[in-house]
Amino acid sequence: MRALLVSEHCPELEGTASGRLLRAAGDGLVAAGHDVTAVCWTAREPREELPPWAVWRPLHLGSGVRDHALALIRPRWGSSALELDDAFDVSFAEDPLSWAAISGHRRTGVVVHYSCLLDAHALGEVTASARQGHRADRRAVRRSVLPTSYSRRVGAFLGTSRWLPAAVPVPPEPVPALAAPRALLLAGWDWPPNAVALAALLADWPAVREQVPGAELLVAGRGCPEVRADGVRVLGEVAHAMDAFAEAAVLAFPCPPTTGPKTKVLEALAAGLPVLTTAAGTEGLASTDGCVLAGPEGFAAALASLLADPARRAALAEAGHAMVQEHHSPAAAAAARVALWSP
Repeated sequence: MRALLVSEHCPELEGTASGRLLRAAGDGLVAAGHDVTAVCWTAREPREELPPWAVWRPLHLGSGVRDHALALIRPRWGSSALELDDAFDVSFAEDPLSWAAISGHRRTGVVVHYSCLLDAHALGEVTASARQGHRADRRAVRRSVLPTSYSRRVGAFLGTSRWLPAAVPVPPEPVPALAAPRALLLAGWDWPPNAVALAALLADWPAVREQVPGAELLVAGRGCPEVRADGVRVLGEVAHAMDAFAEAAVLAFPCPPTTGPKTKVLEALAAGLPVLTTAAGTEGLASTDGCVLAGPEGFAAALASLLADPARRAALAEAGHAMVQEHHSPAAAAAARVALWSP
């Protein structure tokens, strides 16, 4: 099958969350013998060498009065400037912002990662931009032949029942189990909900330390904030997510009620790290194997219990790694896409 994938993000192993999902999906399709071309149109220059199946065609969208007026009439339509040929079995927008690039093609699809409007409500900041983005999401879902989402909740909200598993690489060997009671919050700190999660975790941390003396919290990721608190160590940006996972016993992520799959949760499970999170933190997963769920009121107690129980963590790690291998690996995601795309 010849597939065109269009994305605002570059498929980088250590790039944005969306870019990492795209990289795993493309690698899975290529490994299965399919002919993949990905066109990535972000204005940001790639930070690493792109795979052979991807090309970078940056679009520097205008900001003048005319461009603003066009955006009001047809929001999120800038990617149409790519003018891509319809020479593929399927043309797939890897995000709604890329839908305009393929809207005139014969067999089209789009995958929605999250709902900008639901997220705005969850964070209490419903802006004109969020409403405009929702209009664009709805347009892409209504007009594509194969509208899909990485989250059944988001799909239902936007009007599609098709679900695709988000894909992440699965290391052949999970990280070694760590006996020390050490929690990790690894995140891309330019995404506002992560700051909300960190504030909640820091508020709970003294109670965790009371129950588990010597417990340590690691905070890591690009754009990492400075944190000064007892038992908290800031790793900052790490070269590879696995470097942070290898230092931790559990990923602790009190995710606010935002939408879509959380790439950090999938990657931690794939690495063999158990995850403590909220229900929103497991959205889009095929199952919650490898995860412990807790609400805001019980998060501190659940984290203390998990940090104090190495045997339970080991069992969760094994279950989570197996779940991701079966449902969210590049091979599994490629099979799901081909099944969706096949006439």
